[in-house]
Amino acid sequence: MERESGKPIVLVIDDEEDLLVLSRALLSREGYEVVTARDGEEAVWVIRRIQGQGSLALVIIDLMLPLRDGVELCRFIRNQKEIRDVPILALSAVSDADLKVRAIEEGADDFLGKPFSSRELVARVHALVRRVEKSRDEGPFPKARFDLGAIVVDTLRYETWVDGREVRLTPIEFRILVYLVSRKGVAISREEMMKVLWGEEWEVDEHNLNVHIWSLRKKLGEKPGGPRFIETLRGTGYRFRDPSFGSSPKQVSDSLQ
Repeated sequence: MERESGKPIVLVIDDEEDLLVLSRALLSREGYEVVTARDGEEAVWVIRRIQGQGSLALVIIDLMLPLRDGVELCRFIRNQKEIRDVPILALSAVSDADLKVRAIEEGADDFLGKPFSSRELVARVHALVRRVEKSRDEGPFPKARFDLGAIVVDTLRYETWVDGREVRLTPIEFRILVYLVSRKGVAISREEMMKVLWGEEWEVDEHNLNVHIWSLRKKLGEKPGGPRFIETLRGTGYRFRDPSFGSSPKQVSDSLQ
C-alpha cells in the first residue's frame, strides 16, 4: 500500500457501508487519512500492510464483524509488536456487557455504542490520538524499573512480571499499573485515574475504568475478596499495596538512550 499524504492513518473496520462513508467524510476533514475494511479477514490484510509505515494513529473496530469478530482483531493488533500501542475504539450496536468486557480485556481502549453522533465519534478519536501523542512526547510515568519482589514493572522494556512469570498487559492496563505502582500506598481517585488515562477533553464512562481494573487484576492473579496488589477504596478509588514489602517501591531509574 503506497501512500503520498503523510497524514496519520485511522483504520475503520465495519461491515456497514454507510458508517464507512460517514467516517471517511468526518475524519478526512479532521486531517486523517481514512483506510477501511469490511470484514475481519480484509482487516488483517490491511493491517499487515499498514503496520510497517509507522503512521497508524487509531483503529476503530465494530465488534460484530463477519469472518473474524472485533474481539479477535483486538487480540491480533495487541500481538503485533509494531502497532501494539495503537489505540483501539470498539463499536457495537448490541448492548452486551460480556462482549464489552471481552473487548476491553483483549485490548480495546474505549467503547462506543451505536448509534452515535458525528460529534461524539470525532471527539473520541481526537482524545485517544492526543492521549498517545502526549504520552510519547512527555509521558506521565517515570522511565524506571520498579522491583517490589513479588511484582516487577519495567517501563523501559514494557514488561510486567509476577512471581517470576511474565504477564502480558494491554497498553492501557500497563498505564494503570505503572501509575498505581509509582504511587504505592497513595489513594488514587477514579476521577484522577480517568483524567490521566483519557485526558480532560470528554467524559468517560466510569464503567470503562472498572472493567480495565478488573481485567488487570485478573491477569495479575488477584483473588476475589483478598487483593494482593490493588485495593479498592470504597467511595474513593484505588491504591497499590504489596504485603511482601513495607517500604515504598524500589525505583531504579534508567535512561532511554
